[in-house]
Amino acid sequence: MPIVTVLVLLASAGAHAAWNIRLKGAKDPEAAAMIAVIVPGVLAGAAAFVGWSAGVLSVSLFGLCLGVAAGLAELAYFVTLASAYAQAPISTVYPIVRGINPLIAICIGIGLLGERLVGLQPIGVLAIVAGLLIVRPPWAAQGGGMTRGALATALLAGLLSAVGSAIERVGTQEVGPVGFLALTWGVTGAAYFLVARHRGIPATTTPSLLATGLLIIGGHLLVMVALSVAPLSIVVPFRESAVLLVSGWGIVRAREVARPADVALRLAGAVCIVAGALLIALG
Repeated sequence: MPIVTVLVLLASAGAHAAWNIRLKGAKDPEAAAMIAVIVPGVLAGAAAFVGWSAGVLSVSLFGLCLGVAAGLAELAYFVTLASAYAQAPISTVYPIVRGINPLIAICIGIGLLGERLVGLQPIGVLAIVAGLLIVRPPWAAQGGGMTRGALATALLAGLLSAVGSAIERVGTQEVGPVGFLALTWGVTGAAYFLVARHRGIPATTTPSLLATGLLIIGGHLLVMVALSVAPLSIVVPFRESAVLLVSGWGIVRAREVARPADVALRLAGAVCIVAGALLIALG
């Protein structure tokens, strides 16, 4: 993989970690996610419309359908992710969401996009599975503040993220990364605006939420750039290096765990997930 693509993915991981930490730190993560996404999303949609009207952005019917599908997948992802953050610690939720994501992305890449596992990638899959089991053992009913409902929500968020990434892999090649980002986020922002109105949440932003939204959309643009030139089964696992940053913040700054044994287990699980993701990405 070209070094430029690696740098793009590392920058994306940093942005991804930053906005997840900011979202978890909000008093109401679900409302914060809505407001943070609406303004950048609507602006992106407006830019897509202006570009299309001016003839700068060319979108086929297939590309439009992909953009709508990706936008709705993003909406569902943010709703479930924010719900999981409202129920459980970020040092548990985030590794599960990001750990399950590359496993599903690999299945999609192999089953639908014709990609193949090579070299050390199978070992990477096993490392991610081991990391997930360490972070949240299935035999622990409500370990680490993670209820079964929160676990199900986190797993669903990971599934939706992987599905969205698969759609974006095809969409960026059909439309281009910038155009597809504007199209996708226009759909997400408009849909989130309707959800906010239905729930009676004022669609007014603050500088802090606007910064969160810019981190979200900026990090997503970097991912789409990478997806336009690299396989899904490499891009998705490689960006999971953010797991260490977010888990470390949850453990050290948010003090989500107190016992040294629990700290060691969560960090070990995060390391396994990141190591597995890198093995998959580098092969």
